[in-house]
Amino acid sequence: MKVGDLVRSPPVTVEPEASLMDAAKLMSSNRMGLLVVRDPMDRAKMVGVLSERDIVNAVAKGESIYSPIEDLMTKQVITISKDARVDEAAMTMSKFGIRHLVVVDENGLPFGVVSVRDIVAEERIIKALSTSVF
Repeated sequence: MKVGDLVRSPPVTVEPEASLMDAAKLMSSNRMGLLVVRDPMDRAKMVGVLSERDIVNAVAKGESIYSPIEDLMTKQVITISKDARVDEAAMTMSKFGIRHLVVVDENGLPFGVVSVRDIVAEERIIKALSTSVF
């Protein structure tokens, strides 16, 4: 199975100027653990990501909830091709100690986001099907 098959919707995006509070509200309302921060000059491109972990770390350091996320986001984005295998995504997450990957299309543009939860759910489904078929 390919990583792109796990993507259920386009990535939830946010501007770098958005506040920490705005980003947290966006994550909560979309039930997402990672936001793609888009380039304000070219909205199709990303300039970073903001994860739940980034928000927790910012709050723990005493950052204002009104701080712009461009100062708090992760700029070195780890991505995976939508055509990569699901096991490659799992290995990448394990290698870098992350829980989300931005899935990119053939042009390197954000296609979606997959989480550890998506991969674990997929493995459970495959195991269930393999035991019920045989």
